[in-house]
Amino acid sequence: MNRVIHTPEGFRDIYGNEFDEREEMTDRLTETLRSFGYRGIATPAIEFFDVFAKDKGSTPSRNLYKFFDREGNTMALRPDFTPSVCRCAAAHFAETHEPLRFTYKGNVYVNSSSYRGRLNESAEVGAEFLFDGSVDADAEIIAAAAEAVRSVGLSDFKIGIGHADILRGLIEYANLGEEEEAIRGYIENHNFYGLEQFLQKSRVNDELSALFLSMQKSFDDFSEMSELYALSKKYPRIRMALDRLAVLSELLKAYGVEKYVSYDFGAVSRFTYYTGIIFTGYAYGTGEPVLSGGRYDRLLENFGCDGEAVGVAIFCDELYSAVKAAGLSLAKGSIHRVLTYNEDSRKEVIRQAAELRNTGIQVTLKRE
Repeated sequence: MNRVIHTPEGFRDIYGNEFDEREEMTDRLTETLRSFGYRGIATPAIEFFDVFAKDKGSTPSRNLYKFFDREGNTMALRPDFTPSVCRCAAAHFAETHEPLRFTYKGNVYVNSSSYRGRLNESAEVGAEFLFDGSVDADAEIIAAAAEAVRSVGLSDFKIGIGHADILRGLIEYANLGEEEEAIRGYIENHNFYGLEQFLQKSRVNDELSALFLSMQKSFDDFSEMSELYALSKKYPRIRMALDRLAVLSELLKAYGVEKYVSYDFGAVSRFTYYTGIIFTGYAYGTGEPVLSGGRYDRLLENFGCDGEAVGVAIFCDELYSAVKAAGLSLAKGSIHRVLTYNEDSRKEVIRQAAELRNTGIQVTLKRE
């Protein structure tokens, strides 16, 4: 095999109609986020390794593309935009007292295992709402994400919303801090039978066990969580998280996006920097999320800047798969003309093509 003409495993070429449609999709997503007041930001694809180090709660080191620059510094290809945006905000906006809204687009790089079938380079469009710790900011970022997905034509999708303090609170009250990784594994793999056995062996009381096992439930309306709300009354950290979700649910109704959200008691994220609400969006046509996000109120501290924040990343590869599975077209509908010419008519046809292009028509010249 001639390796020179093939892409490495986990990477692919994009061209033709797919390229055009993905560009249109990206434009629609970005314009929707901008309509909420988010301004563009671009960060380097290459950062110092420390920006994504383990203590930041981003991608594990083994999944990073790492290399050295000529000075011997360890560098990494960006696996996640959020730490990069936080690094930028700390460098240029540390003294600000006003909320900042940024939107970005670009590629991220994660060195995944080949058996998982995921691309190692993927495209994202996202938004970060910095220096605002309110539930209003939570609602705005979720509403903006829902409207962005709607902008590409999808209407059959769901954003499952939870809170990081639900699981952390349960682990704290059950004194299972040393077992957090194992518990997360059970929940992420939806192995609640295994979780139940684990809780029995760990002698967790019936009330906390019931809350742990309720993490397999999802609710279309927050009012359906009344039973869990009652169970949480002895556990302030969990109750405060549910109180936040209750207010959030009312705000999302005001935005008119309640039909696109559900409440997931067992929501977890691979990013451990999330401190508050966490959410993941799914649509038909892809087994992977089309978006995810959450609140990360302590991530900025790692860059020497105090500030609360919330954000969302929309995964363009998965979203494009969902769009095509739904039979939707992302064609711009622009007019395209082909003008033929010979040696005698060449100059005149070139002039005609220029005039047409000035009116917004795409023109391809073809020699007879």
